[in-house]
Amino acid sequence: MFLFILLSTLVIFILYPIVAYRIYKSIRAKEKKRSYRLTFLMLFLLVLPNILWRTLPGSDIIWYPVDWVMIRNYNYELTGLKFSNGESVYKNESERAFNGDGYSINIYKLDDEVAQYFMSPNEDFFNNYPKRGIRDDWQITHWKKTPHNQSEKGFVGFAYSQLYDLNFELEDLLIEEGNYYAYKHDMYDVFDPDYYRGNIDFYIICPKRKIIVKINHNT
Repeated sequence: MFLFILLSTLVIFILYPIVAYRIYKSIRAKEKKRSYRLTFLMLFLLVLPNILWRTLPGSDIIWYPVDWVMIRNYNYELTGLKFSNGESVYKNESERAFNGDGYSINIYKLDDEVAQYFMSPNEDFFNNYPKRGIRDDWQITHWKKTPHNQSEKGFVGFAYSQLYDLNFELEDLLIEEGNYYAYKHDMYDVFDPDYYRGNIDFYIICPKRKIIVKINHNT
């Protein structure tokens, strides 16, 4: 989606001088109707990048149907169940470098129906999800039941972030029974097998707490 928006913006910038020149020609030729149409087109092209990049007030409303479909499809690729993110419980996102390096953690509520499903998911959930998606060269660890394996502490540590203003920490979610975790990673250790660098998407589902945790850390 980011690449699509970027390319669309570049095309729009290329169109600016072309449309402006045609407006000039239509005015010189006294073609009022054509100049009005081209002027309207220019105004639309001036506004469109602000809608694409969501800098225009109210642009989120325009994007809502797209976001709704994309989130449901993303959650399906993640778990095998289509559902929307519920209310945001916690959000912490660092600034991203030009290459995407940075850290983000988002915790969302699960509605009663979705939480009930994850109380006893089918075997497909454990064997085939998450799907690889765009991470086609990353390693995947499918959903597992908590508590997490201590051999995975390097991955857990790399995904870890202290949770402020909440009455639990990530390790609490990974220790208590009845939860699930999964991750995709492109990791390597730096001389120490317990110290990793690289990239990871880490997920935790807590049916009893009715929350889902989504973490991304790129370095």
